[in-house]
Amino acid sequence: MPPLGYRRTVVAAGESGVQHALPDGRAARGMLRSLALLVDRMAMLGMSRDGAQGPDAATAVRDALRQFTARVREAPLHCRVQEQQFVLDGEPVDRGLTRDDTLLGTLLFRCLSLGVGGIIVRQGAASAELLTLATLLARRRAAEAAPVTNDTPTSISAVAEEQPRELLRSWSVLVTPTDHPGGHRLATPPDGAGVVSPGSSSMPSDVDVGVSAQALQGAGPTLVRLAAATDDMACSRVVDALVPIIDQAEFRGDGRLLEQVAVAAARQAHVVAGGGGRLALERVMRRLQHRRSLELLAGRLPYVENRTMLLELLARAGETAVDILVKQLMQADDGAARRAYFDSIVQLDIAGPTLFDLVRDSRWFVVRNAVALLGEMGIEQADVAMLPLLQHADERIRVAAARSLVRLGTVKALQGLHAAIDDASAEVRRMAAVSYGLTPGTSGMVRPPAVRLAMALEKETDEDVALEMLASLGKLGSADAVQRLLRLAMPQQQVGDTGEAPREAWLRIAALEALVKARGSAVMPHVEALMNDADPEVAQAAFRLRG
Repeated sequence: MPPLGYRRTVVAAGESGVQHALPDGRAARGMLRSLALLVDRMAMLGMSRDGAQGPDAATAVRDALRQFTARVREAPLHCRVQEQQFVLDGEPVDRGLTRDDTLLGTLLFRCLSLGVGGIIVRQGAASAELLTLATLLARRRAAEAAPVTNDTPTSISAVAEEQPRELLRSWSVLVTPTDHPGGHRLATPPDGAGVVSPGSSSMPSDVDVGVSAQALQGAGPTLVRLAAATDDMACSRVVDALVPIIDQAEFRGDGRLLEQVAVAAARQAHVVAGGGGRLALERVMRRLQHRRSLELLAGRLPYVENRTMLLELLARAGETAVDILVKQLMQADDGAARRAYFDSIVQLDIAGPTLFDLVRDSRWFVVRNAVALLGEMGIEQADVAMLPLLQHADERIRVAAARSLVRLGTVKALQGLHAAIDDASAEVRRMAAVSYGLTPGTSGMVRPPAVRLAMALEKETDEDVALEMLASLGKLGSADAVQRLLRLAMPQQQVGDTGEAPREAWLRIAALEALVKARGSAVMPHVEALMNDADPEVAQAAFRLRG
């Protein structure tokens, strides 16, 4: 549990910043179909590079990507593939739907061929991440789908029973294989820690393995006796034999033996619960709380199958355990170990002074990991420490701070992000635009004026950021926001913007969709007027929105 003085922001997996309900079945199926369309267009684009399709394939991919991005902007996607059918948010999709819908059927076939067991897309995922996901699913054979890893911290985190494995991992996307049933949750890999000198590895050398194997063999009978001890007297005798074994393992630095003892003791504590032998087992648990023992056990976390048992023991040490795990995180020399330590800290859910101190560290990767941890853990008081980082000279730190502030979703966090709408980084500007859309649902905060967002939109050159700005204007729904959206959606001659360069169809369509979201049926006359627009893409979008 969080330490006293901290109030935790509860954010469900897959959300960004504030709580939202999961999409209903129809919306989830629509989102899955938009992914299927994007994957199909990506496959066509791959064929076009071989000369089989025309140049319109790239345009088709762009339009499908924008459609999928718009869907994900509203809700997360939680999809699993079980028994040769899709399962969305725990509800199986009717087999007849994938049989009759060519796009969904083809996507299911691709997932089965590539060995995909789960797909998670966090709400608000960037279009580049969604394009990477579609690229993976558009592969023709499983052999082509080599694992892709992005060490950037994500926002969905959990500790599985086994070491996580994935086909694709990024900030907001996780694709897990079919043979990893516990991996349908997005773990959190931190970035940048690998540039630290690794120091001594937690993996034992060949000599250490031999010594540890002998020690394990010697301790084996005692651990067997521990598993059979179900009364106070028997358990006390076994513990008397175990304590010297722990002392010797700690002296030798034998983390493997300590791991076996700790897991066996934790498992037996679950078996006896409050019955006979519980007090004797507590003596083992207290002995394992020595800092040196905790350090050795923490060093084993990336390499054990039953990580949860060790985390239960580490949780007893509170902030001491967090301090140890943070140091291990900074010294880890590979991505899998960094992910294990990062997720373990989040799972402990204890934001001690160590993390707040690291926010002021001089090393960019240390600050980035600390900010990602505080954001993932939802520690609201961290917004004060993060806000100055929006002015940091290093773009990587500004991006991490912006993403974590969106996760926190506090009044201070969102107000600080509003001011970052003119940042030099496109991703920071995108997160700032997201913050405008989150504001109306934030308790205790006045709806911000749309003027600054509209002015930023006028000079925005990044299409993804512009789309996010338009969506947020629709969520604001103020009179100023609606007027701005109308000027963008309607023909330029009609609104008197004849001197400006012609607006692209995607901009007008996005403005029109934001208008419908802001005012619904009140703007239907404008939508109907655009059904006869000179631009066929705009006319088609208006027809779709009218229906």
